[in-house]
Amino acid sequence: MAQAMEIAASLRDVSKSYGPVKVLDLPELELRRGQIVAVVGENGAGKSTLMGVLSGTVTPTTGSIEIAGQALHSGRPDHAQELGVALVAQEFPLVGQLSVAENLLLGRRPAQAKDGLGRVLVNRGAMRAEARALLAEVGVTGVDVDRPVERFPVPVRQMIEIAKAWGHHPVVLILDEPTSSLGPVEAEKVLDLARRHAESGGAVLFIGHRLDEVRAIADRVVVLRSGRLVADLTPAEATEERMIREMVGAELARADLAPPSSVERATVLSVRGLTADGLGPVDLDVKAGEIVGVAGLMGSGRSRLLHTVMGAQPRTGGEVSLDGERFHPKHPADAVEAGVGLVPEDRKEQSLLPSHSVRWNVTLTTLRRISRRGVLTPAVDKEHARGIVKDLGVRLHTQEQPITSLSGGNQQKAIFGRWLAAKPKLLLLDEPTRGVDVGAKAEIYSLIDTAAQDGLAVVAASSELEELLWICHRIVVMAHGRIVADIPREDFSKELIMTAAAGTQPDPDAMPQGKATA
Repeated sequence: MAQAMEIAASLRDVSKSYGPVKVLDLPELELRRGQIVAVVGENGAGKSTLMGVLSGTVTPTTGSIEIAGQALHSGRPDHAQELGVALVAQEFPLVGQLSVAENLLLGRRPAQAKDGLGRVLVNRGAMRAEARALLAEVGVTGVDVDRPVERFPVPVRQMIEIAKAWGHHPVVLILDEPTSSLGPVEAEKVLDLARRHAESGGAVLFIGHRLDEVRAIADRVVVLRSGRLVADLTPAEATEERMIREMVGAELARADLAPPSSVERATVLSVRGLTADGLGPVDLDVKAGEIVGVAGLMGSGRSRLLHTVMGAQPRTGGEVSLDGERFHPKHPADAVEAGVGLVPEDRKEQSLLPSHSVRWNVTLTTLRRISRRGVLTPAVDKEHARGIVKDLGVRLHTQEQPITSLSGGNQQKAIFGRWLAAKPKLLLLDEPTRGVDVGAKAEIYSLIDTAAQDGLAVVAASSELEELLWICHRIVVMAHGRIVADIPREDFSKELIMTAAAGTQPDPDAMPQGKATA
């Protein structure tokens, strides 16, 4: 098809430097209509800078960009949008206090009407109808479009952001880790949406860390390393091994998961009949040194379970014990005091102190322990932070730099370091490698495994089945707020997990059912 060969966007001699550091150096890159171009690379490889340059949010140091044959005014996201670029960012630029409908139509002229005095009013009914239609186009139904966005979980916000971009009918659709917070069913909807956009003559720039998704969707795979384009691969060339080799410059070795110790371990977490809004009843036991995964589709209750145990969501019934003692935190601070840590799904909103340094962020949970009679000296704090970032392999220039200046993978490692330094009894992980490249993932998996070998009890909720199959000793599957299956490692399979998560009737001999116990 002739249209499919047209150039939708082109970058020529584009570079971006911050002081003496060049973070992007692209002699040439073209995106064509009817084509899905996947961009892969480690955190810090230049993916976010490329996305920013193309969407107008980053001003390049050199070079020129054209969208549909017209020059982009660099550093002008409004001009990029006007030319036909729509960006679905990993950190959603949604306005939490506004409703779903208001967010979906933000920056566009909503439906209007005139009152009896001739004043122009927003037609709320038409706006709601348009919002529902946009959500339906991306496969989302049943969402109250009058409800503030901040009251929805991350997966729903992700779909709202995708619907918002879709509503602009772009020439170039940029998807930055669009499935990182979604389960397999919802993720497939997003991939289908990307295919639909390409089939209709648009171009898609798909930034992803899930290499199986990249292989399933891409017409071309562009690999960035240290800001440079090191490979432009066809689907046949883009094997997982080849992509990893190009990304890291070497083969990536991954150690096998250590089996749980044969020594009988004490039960750290015991949950009986736990209920909360949209959750339960849930029974679950987790032993010291055990990594228990929590799988399920979007809305299954994965995050609710972790947040309820942590005291971040009020429980309505049931009993929880920690190390044999009654555990009923009224607030997350109570859980931290008792020895529970949580790495939340939304790094930016729920975990980081974005205006503070790396040092402040990594020592946050241990300030009381390293203080002397309530006094904390800068020298002690800096030395403690230095040990954490070294042990976790956090790549940085100085511990005084803003935490937000680190790549996503290094931010996540810093958060892990914060909790591991606190030496908790129980660590709750919600999407522990969201927005993290394959190299950083391997490092984080190793951290989790080592912590478990040292006796830490871990509960990890993830939408990535491969992740759970890799790191867990046991996987419980949730559906409609309840645990519907408890699968030991020797019985692991994607089919078992998906069958249980979808609520279909499995073979009773193949699907372990009932209360989740160790």
